[in-house]
Amino acid sequence: MQNEQPNNERRSADCFFLDLAKGASLGVSAAIPGLSGGTIAVVEGCYDSLIHALSSLRKNFKKSFLFLLPYLIGLALGALAAFVGIKKGYSAAPFTLTGLFAGLVFGSLPMAISELRKGENGKQKAIYALCFSLCLLLASGLGVFTALCKVNLGDQLLNRTWWMYLLVPLSGFLAAFSFIVPGISGSMTLMVLGMYYPILYTFMPADSGSPEQLALSLWANGDASFVGTGIAMLLLLALGAVAGLVVSSKVMGRLLEKRRVPTFYGIMGLILGSLVSMFINADIYPKYLSGSIQAWDYIAGAVLFVLGAIGIYSLIRVAKKKKPMPVEGE
Repeated sequence: MQNEQPNNERRSADCFFLDLAKGASLGVSAAIPGLSGGTIAVVEGCYDSLIHALSSLRKNFKKSFLFLLPYLIGLALGALAAFVGIKKGYSAAPFTLTGLFAGLVFGSLPMAISELRKGENGKQKAIYALCFSLCLLLASGLGVFTALCKVNLGDQLLNRTWWMYLLVPLSGFLAAFSFIVPGISGSMTLMVLGMYYPILYTFMPADSGSPEQLALSLWANGDASFVGTGIAMLLLLALGAVAGLVVSSKVMGRLLEKRRVPTFYGIMGLILGSLVSMFINADIYPKYLSGSIQAWDYIAGAVLFVLGAIGIYSLIRVAKKKKPMPVEGE
């Protein structure tokens, strides 16, 4: 299968809108924890060309930027639409949505496991175990820590805590870095960091919801002082994400090419750890304790967990049949 490559030829309106639609689907995948933007790009046949354009920004900025433009516009529109739906859904059924997201994450595990079987070296088992363990502890520990220590990053964001100005761009950087890797979700990374819902509720218009959600919204109660802070946070998040895309297009290509097996041991640790953080974090843990989650919510979450796992597993199989998970330099 051939992928389109950035070139100097002016693309037709049909091509522009096709790329816009592809970008929109990437935006939706970026907003949904557990759904990998890299996997969607492979399925759509644009992964190689996007990696090439991102890695060529410094060498040929104009040509690469014009190629990326419809994807970027579509990505922003798709993510915005998905965020609106997620915001409303989580307010009504938090465990249902968490179950769906966790199923999408769980369904991506076979992809990581299959990579572990390629080129394993018995002499490096200690390194593999270290990579897996560190990433597992990191991903799971973050969620458990915020839950048990009652660290609500949304409150910290609302109170303009100084270190949030460092955590927001770092979160954007890591999310964009994860977005590049097929099988790994950038928004899942935000959820593991505890930043997904604070960012979601900050940058989406306020509607019916809890007082905390309303207070976090830029559009709530006409709080002009927080609007300025929120816009600054949004810019920092965007800057971190742009830096993450540029850096990851080069680093992940080299890392997966030179240290593929240890890298995927680390990825599997992150995936498993993220499942723990999804169900035990500062946002949903208090809901368990208060009993505010109803029985139907738990049942729906369990059903969607299974359906989500089957769906993403099938999607990854389609992607692997169309083209092996590519990295720069292959």
